[in-house]
Order: sequence, then C-alpha cells, then structure tokens
Amino acid sequence: MNIGEIVRNDNGKVGGYVAEAGFDFNVFLEKVPSDHPRAPIFNMMTKSPRGRDVRLGSLWERSAKDTGEIYFGGYFDTAQSGYVPIRLFRSRQNDRVWNVVRQTAPRRRTEDVDLPPQDDRAHGGDRFPDDRDD
Repeated sequence: MNIGEIVRNDNGKVGGYVAEAGFDFNVFLEKVPSDHPRAPIFNMMTKSPRGRDVRLGSLWERSAKDTGEIYFGGYFDTAQSGYVPIRLFRSRQNDRVWNVVRQTAPRRRTEDVDLPPQDDRAHGGDRFPDDRDD
C-alpha cells in the first residue's frame, strides 16, 4: 500500500511525506555518517512542533533478488503509529520520486477445509440474536 512519496529537489534535498489515517508526517532523509557495514544509509526525519529535528526511523539499501533493482527498506516508529515497516521504490514515471510503500504482513495461505453444517436450532434457528418475542 502506497503511503507516501520522497522527492529529490533541484538543490539535492530529499523530502516528502508519509501518511495514513492515523498519522501524517512531512519527512526528510538525512545521510548517516558511518562506515559500519550494517549501519543504515539514511535516517528518516521530521520536525517536532517546535521545529526540532526528530528521527522517525532508518533506511537500508537493498536489491531485489530477481531483478537486482535497488530499493530502500526500513521502518519508522512513533507513539501514534507504532512500528511501521516500509520500502521505498523508484517511481516508474519520475526518476526523482520514490514511492513509500507500507510493508504488510504476508497473507497466510489457508487450505480448504470441509466443515460440517451447523445445527441452527441450537442457536435459535434462522433468527438473529437480537430478535426476541418480548
């Protein structure tokens, strides 16, 4: 599910937004100054109501196993939204835009199971639970 967009502007600044019903943040990316191989590439930042820089989460560079396409994987975490795993994929329409995609849990594959029919008489037949004769 697309939840935002990150754009590189003409000045080289990288910013955008992430939003859903429970949160809406203007964000910018800050390069992480580390040469450690497991360090994130970027921190995802926002501004506090008083204008301070606040770290929301981190992003690591990844490559797709099948195609080798580069994308960024990571998360952001706030009191309002909790832990939100995300991926950033380059837009197919504009190479300066990255789409922010919420990484959803994989759907479980369920096997078809034959269940015996229930006896509705035990639950009052075809009546709804709130249907009473009072």
